[in-house]
Amino acid sequence: MTRVSPPQVAFSSGEISPLLHRRFDFQRYQSGMRTCRGFLPLRQGGFTRAPGTIDWGATRLNRPARLINFEFAANDAVTLEFTDLCMRVWRYGAPVMVAGTPYELVTPFPASSLDRLQWVQSADVIYITDGLRPIQRLARYALDNWTIGAAVFDNGPFRVPNLDKTKIVSASGTTGAVTLHCNSGLFDASYIGAILRLEAVDTDVPTWTGNTAVAAGQKMRYAGRTYVLTVGTNTGVNPPTHIEGEQRVSLSPDVRWRFVDDGWGIVRITGGSPAVSPATAVTAQVLKTLPQGIVTTGTYRFAEGAWSDKYGYPAALELYEQRLVAAATASEPRTLWFSTAGALNDFTSGTDADSAFAYTIAGGSTINRILWLKRGKTGLHIGALGEEYSTRTTDRGVAIGPTTTVFGLDGTLGSADSIRPIAPDGRPIFVARDGARIFEITYSFQEDANIPNELTLIAEHFGRDGFAEIAWQSAPMRLCWFRRGNGELAALVYDPAQEVMGWSQQSLAGGLVESMAVTPDATGRRDILAMVVRRTVLGQTVRRIEEMAVPYGVQSEALPISEAVHLYGSAVLHPVPAAASFTLPHLAGETVMAWTDKGQFGPLAADTAGVVTLPVPVGSAVIGRFDATHFAETLDLLGAAPDGSTMGRARRLSPKVKIGVHRTADGEVMTVERELVQPERVSGPQALVRRAVAADLSSAWSGVAQVDLTSGYAGEISLRFRPGGGAPMTITAVVPPVSEAGL
Repeated sequence: MTRVSPPQVAFSSGEISPLLHRRFDFQRYQSGMRTCRGFLPLRQGGFTRAPGTIDWGATRLNRPARLINFEFAANDAVTLEFTDLCMRVWRYGAPVMVAGTPYELVTPFPASSLDRLQWVQSADVIYITDGLRPIQRLARYALDNWTIGAAVFDNGPFRVPNLDKTKIVSASGTTGAVTLHCNSGLFDASYIGAILRLEAVDTDVPTWTGNTAVAAGQKMRYAGRTYVLTVGTNTGVNPPTHIEGEQRVSLSPDVRWRFVDDGWGIVRITGGSPAVSPATAVTAQVLKTLPQGIVTTGTYRFAEGAWSDKYGYPAALELYEQRLVAAATASEPRTLWFSTAGALNDFTSGTDADSAFAYTIAGGSTINRILWLKRGKTGLHIGALGEEYSTRTTDRGVAIGPTTTVFGLDGTLGSADSIRPIAPDGRPIFVARDGARIFEITYSFQEDANIPNELTLIAEHFGRDGFAEIAWQSAPMRLCWFRRGNGELAALVYDPAQEVMGWSQQSLAGGLVESMAVTPDATGRRDILAMVVRRTVLGQTVRRIEEMAVPYGVQSEALPISEAVHLYGSAVLHPVPAAASFTLPHLAGETVMAWTDKGQFGPLAADTAGVVTLPVPVGSAVIGRFDATHFAETLDLLGAAPDGSTMGRARRLSPKVKIGVHRTADGEVMTVERELVQPERVSGPQALVRRAVAADLSSAWSGVAQVDLTSGYAGEISLRFRPGGGAPMTITAVVPPVSEAGL
């Protein structure tokens, strides 16, 4: 018989796939767990109880909502709640109020569009799109003063110009309100609101020549632009080159030219003409002066706006290198449009380095549409239904532009629809097309290219219900939060620099998560994860906005344990003077626990009005739901053997098991024995922290607990940890004495 005490001092890989439960040679097996539900693995090695949630309030009319983060500064952030055709504003756990009621803004987005929303923020402005209507511009002027309306793009982008010389468009004037005519019935109702670029083909305006006698009022063309002479009798030696206003080009003699047009103009179609069939004529407003040739002879050189009711609107947005990038209309699902650098509303195309431009990714054997855009450390990343791409430049020291941008293929995984990626440290993380796997795009020096790396490989079972949303919380822990298809959460503790990647399951005491957003708190030192959580209260479906609390086990401040929040949908109370009765309508009819400065109380029943009564008055309390499904379990406790591993050999656990604890107030541990085709055998629980009989839970302890745990002989033995009510609990090490029975 051999007795060993195999230590496990790292659990940072969290819950690993059942396919790895026998891979004791695998690095992440050494720091893995069989189950991590309601706990978080730590980068430092241990695992701690996951935080509970703090209730903010109900969504508007308890309706489905989409949360959008808005951060103007580190200490100036809000969470925007979008419901059917309406937006509300939440700031640090409370709604922004006007005259005693929550501030509301009417929006164009119905409930059916909420899951489609994509957005980017620039200072106090957010551009939002759902791919079904014009890009919306949401602007903040004050916490209770916001506006939303269609973003104005008066100078593009445009589609490929018409090349059919038999199709002629003319205008009734060069400025102001005009009527457009087309000889072939071009227009219909889908053109209303669209822009049109018209370039003159024929003109009787002569080309500028030097030292030519002219009279004031004479028009001449230079470099494709039209000018009119305002002062002078001779063209002089210097041609006009300005693009607006009037300029003096010669001192003696005095010669002045006024800019007229570029040889092309832009109009926005406003409606139909009452005098002519709508199929051949529409009314329009001139946005950029039309050349006279458009009036006199018309032109076949016209280009329709790329975004309209006829051709669709972008479904994906991003800001990259001071450009607004939009992509994926219904008619051009693989095209990206880049604004002018530094001017997000300007899509005037050109060949200058800062000009706007468009790029259509070649389809090859597929025409899979673009689903998302994300700026990263090595370029702009593009996720399509069947591939992943990223931008490159012909010169790494030069920003992308019309003549320097190339696109490279990074992978052929494809992305899940309507799931925005995140990019911690500039590396995009996205959900694959099957909805069950998570990938990160990283740069490979060996291949000199971006490559996808699967993050769910070590925990593939997390994807069995699919992933529906991703959020990134950088402080106080580096956490990727994933909303799963079953309404629960998965958390990924992720730090590539420390080679830490640990998965855990998170349930919210029966609540189902429907949306997530992360914003900084009022101090700017931590991130707040806000969630829309669907619950059933008194038989009715309610939707509450809840904040994920701070994990108590990782806080550097010596906070009293009464401040630990491990209950769900909870209320955090600090009554003055101390009180024993609280009215909490959102907990009406629920069974709750109370974690207070006088110890723990519960389970307690809240009445139908939400009144909860404690045995004694308290000055601090966290009252909420307890999730009894939470537990953490080690992998099989293997010991060394002279001839190899003890895997599959009968062994038993001997007292005393040494367990490292950190700031732990309560919790229990038990042994689990398993044999093939036999039900598991679970021992009676033992307290991690032994207290005097009837002692209050008012202190947390750090050190080594010695627990009297034993087991019978079994082929597999593990330790299972369960939390106690609202008490904090962190495990840093496990050293179990294991006796092997022989062959």
